[in-house]
Amino acid sequence: MSTPASNPPPVRKPRAGPVVTVGLAVVDLVFTVPTLPTTPGKSFAQGYQSIVGGIAANAARAIAALGAPARLVTRLGADAHGQMAADVLMAGGVEITPDSQAAIPGTAVSAVCVDATGERMIVNHKQPALFGPPVDATVAVKGARAVMADLRWPDGAGAVLRAADGLPCLLDVDQAPEQGAAALLPLASHLIFGEQALMERFGAPTVADALARAGAALPGADMAVTQGGDGVRWRQADGTMGWVPAFKVPVVDTLGAGDVFHGAAALALAEGVSFTQALRFASAVAALKIGRSSLTGYFPAREDVDNLLEEAICPPQA
Repeated sequence: MSTPASNPPPVRKPRAGPVVTVGLAVVDLVFTVPTLPTTPGKSFAQGYQSIVGGIAANAARAIAALGAPARLVTRLGADAHGQMAADVLMAGGVEITPDSQAAIPGTAVSAVCVDATGERMIVNHKQPALFGPPVDATVAVKGARAVMADLRWPDGAGAVLRAADGLPCLLDVDQAPEQGAAALLPLASHLIFGEQALMERFGAPTVADALARAGAALPGADMAVTQGGDGVRWRQADGTMGWVPAFKVPVVDTLGAGDVFHGAAALALAEGVSFTQALRFASAVAALKIGRSSLTGYFPAREDVDNLLEEAICPPQA
């Protein structure tokens, strides 16, 4: 879709130093099915593959694919899944901090069903002991330009966010059962909510009202809520609110789309663009991501994102 010509692609600063992501890395066991199961019983998959996933891991892979240094702070178990994840991440250009590989068996895993429309159902399991003590946060943020964290490892994320004080710190606020997750919200300069998580935390008649309540509860932070095909609503710390429309693209697979959105937004903030420009850049990255199957291991390249942004500003003439 086209957007006003007054909203050009962001002018970025030269890239130097890593963007740090901290939180979940998992091995996803992905089953492609005609429709998502809705009742107990047996379902038959049309395809299967194990891939590396997780919020922070996917965000780091997206950042690296966009041509920037990415550093991941997570926990991988001492098992075959953990070794596979480490190999894939490093092959994709992601730096893994030394204490990310824990001497605990049992890397986090997810069972994922993806249907013919690209929608997915996820069941995740991680051992609490794996995501226990915090990391050496000083090492984690050394030379960093920005931090992106999820809620799945509150101890680790909290330590890194505190150590990164003064840097752009973006928090993915989704539904999370982990104790201590809510305490992370005041540590971030930028918060991006999933719609359901926003409404549960700040219940209100509308999403806009809930976002306003979130702003009142967390003053000083820029924030947004992702709404899939309906785009992204945002509220800046000064109280101004607006909307970034979604790019209209064919949907093949939504798995990992939110993760790459958060990673791309953190990278854009690290490069010095405004929050609204960062959201638009991240929307373009997510749009390209959902256009291909997650089983291909595809993460959008910078050139493809810039081309999509240019096409949206100057659509082809009929």
